[in-house]
Amino acid sequence: MTTISKFLSPIKLQLDQLLLDPNNPRFSELGEELNSIPETRFVEEKVQSSTKEKMKSSIFDVSELKDTIKTVGFLPMDRIVVRKWKSAIAEQQERYVVIEGNRRVTALKWLIDLHDNGKETFSEEQLENFTRLDALLLDDKLAPETATLILPGLRHVSGVKEWGAYQKAKAVHALRKAGLSPQEAAQSLGLSTRASNTSYRCFLALEQMRSDEEFGEFAAPKMYSYFEEAFKRPDVKLWLNWSDENAQFINNEHLKEFYSWMVPSDDDDEASPKLPEAKSVRDLGVIIKDEQALNVFRSADGSLSRALAKYEVDHPEEWFPKVLAASNAVQGLTPDMLRKMNDQSIAALKALAEKIAQALKDRTALIGTTGS
Repeated sequence: MTTISKFLSPIKLQLDQLLLDPNNPRFSELGEELNSIPETRFVEEKVQSSTKEKMKSSIFDVSELKDTIKTVGFLPMDRIVVRKWKSAIAEQQERYVVIEGNRRVTALKWLIDLHDNGKETFSEEQLENFTRLDALLLDDKLAPETATLILPGLRHVSGVKEWGAYQKAKAVHALRKAGLSPQEAAQSLGLSTRASNTSYRCFLALEQMRSDEEFGEFAAPKMYSYFEEAFKRPDVKLWLNWSDENAQFINNEHLKEFYSWMVPSDDDDEASPKLPEAKSVRDLGVIIKDEQALNVFRSADGSLSRALAKYEVDHPEEWFPKVLAASNAVQGLTPDMLRKMNDQSIAALKALAEKIAQALKDRTALIGTTGS
């Protein structure tokens, strides 16, 4: 395979020399039919304006990128890749079509528009940062035709590996500890303020566990997702009693219980915790508001499945219609539908049968009878 790097060379450009690609493959995500716009028309003001507005669609997250650049400046760690605009029109200023970096160029042009319209005011230093760019020029006359697909594909298909939730939260915490406001910290990382605040609380909750004398040794980054789930479940968050003022959970009795369910018991370090994975907190959010179901879970041989079975027996109005619907759906399967059933559908039916068998088994264990 030809090495593409030999067809790339550094170049310094002005922002107004860059043309957004109106035939950007991203636009298929907007549900549009891709009608190729002739190269000679790329430079037209209406074509560029339309392209810019499409790029501002919420699915491309350019608004968050704009806010990040506004807060910390444009950091060209990954240089924009361009090719020369192919046009017979002789112009004083050469133009270049963006191959990789349309989101970043849109964000920069958006900031300049806001400045020009008086909606933002940037210093000369900021304006220079936004408009004088280091880029890579692809010699598309010598490079293989596939280069214009491979270059953006390296970033958006195989991609730059995104930070995990814990790493993002740690960065948010570090920025806020350094004195940035919640909004500034969010914008610096391209996050919404709401998402940033949730990450911040989850990080603090994990740090609270880390400082616990009994359970601190278990407070590894993999535990972060338990707290993510806890903050998503209003009943769990209330039960643990999160306080923004104290920056921690303040119901110590419940918090100790929660920790104990996240880790193996003292009796058997190899046994699964009562909450074997983070998503188990979702089921905890169901039973936590029912004292009887919660007591089943708390018991020595208690489990989420048994506690949920108890809850569902006491609250038939919440589960019975769903069971009836599932029963009717299965009953409605025609011979033709059964013959055409794929592996995924068969697996779903088997899983349903297993869950029904387990529920009946748990019910028998709970009431001590085999009655129907």
